[in-house]
Amino acid sequence: MQVKHVVLGLAMAAVLAMSAIARAETAAESFAEGEKLLAKGEFDAALQSYASATRADRSNPDYMQRYAMVRRVIDLRSRLEKETRQQQWEYMARALRSFYASERLYSELLKLDEAIHQRLDSGESASMLAETQLAMEQNANAVQTLSSLDSGKTNAMTQLLLGIAMARNGKTDDAKRIAEQAGVSDKAEPSIAYTAARLHAATGDSTKAMELLKACFEATLPSQLTGLKSHAKTCPDFSAVASTSEFADVLKTESKVPESKCSGGNSCAGCPMRGKCPGSQEEKP
Repeated sequence: MQVKHVVLGLAMAAVLAMSAIARAETAAESFAEGEKLLAKGEFDAALQSYASATRADRSNPDYMQRYAMVRRVIDLRSRLEKETRQQQWEYMARALRSFYASERLYSELLKLDEAIHQRLDSGESASMLAETQLAMEQNANAVQTLSSLDSGKTNAMTQLLLGIAMARNGKTDDAKRIAEQAGVSDKAEPSIAYTAARLHAATGDSTKAMELLKACFEATLPSQLTGLKSHAKTCPDFSAVASTSEFADVLKTESKVPESKCSGGNSCAGCPMRGKCPGSQEEKP
C-alpha cells in the first residue's frame, strides 16, 4: 500500500511538472508573439499577447513589465491625440518618442517626429526628425529638414547632421566644409562629439573621427556606453573605418565618468538604493 502511494505521488508530481512546463512554453510563445506584433506597430494585439503570457506564467516579471509598458504606451497614444495643452502634449510626445526609439519603431517614430517638429519648429525638433530620417535612409529628406531651418534656430547638432546628410547624398565637398566650420574638439559634450565623429568618418578624415569617438566614449556614462558602442558598430557613417584596427581599438575605450548607484528609474519606490542615496533623502515627505 505504501509503495502504491509513493508511485501515485510521483505520478502526480510528474503531471504537475509537465503542466508547469506546458504553461511556461505557452507563456513564452505568447510573449514571443507579442514581440513580433510590437515590432510591426500592432500595439493592441501585442498587449493581448503579453497579457496571455502573464496569465500563463505569473512568476516571470519580464512578462508583466512588458505588458505594463505597452499598456502605458497605448494610453499615451490615445491621450496625445486629444491633448490640447502644449506642455502636456510635449511631455507625452517625448515619452512616446523614447519608447519608439528604444524599440526601433521607425515608422511610428517618423510620424511622431514630424508632429513634434511641426509644433516646436526648433533646432532640437529638426535634429530629432533628421536623425530618424537618416536612420530610415531618407537622406534627401534629412537635408531638406535641416537646410530649411531658420538661421536663428540652427545649432552645432543641426549643422553636423546636415553635413552627414549631405555626405550620404554624395555632396562630400559641402560636408567637409561643414565639418571644418564646426570645429568640434574632443572636449565637446558626448552627443556632439559622437555626431562630429560620424561626419568626419563619412568625409574621409578617419584620424579626427577616431579622436572624437574615443573622447565621446570616455565622457559617456558607463550604463550608456554599451548601447552607444553597438550603435557605432552598425552606423553607416563608420562603414569605411569599421574594419580597421583603429576602430577596434577605440571600441575598447572605457568610460571615465563616475556613475552613482541610482537605478535610474522613474521614482525611488522600487529602487534597491531607496533611502540610501542623496536623492531619496531629499524626496522624503
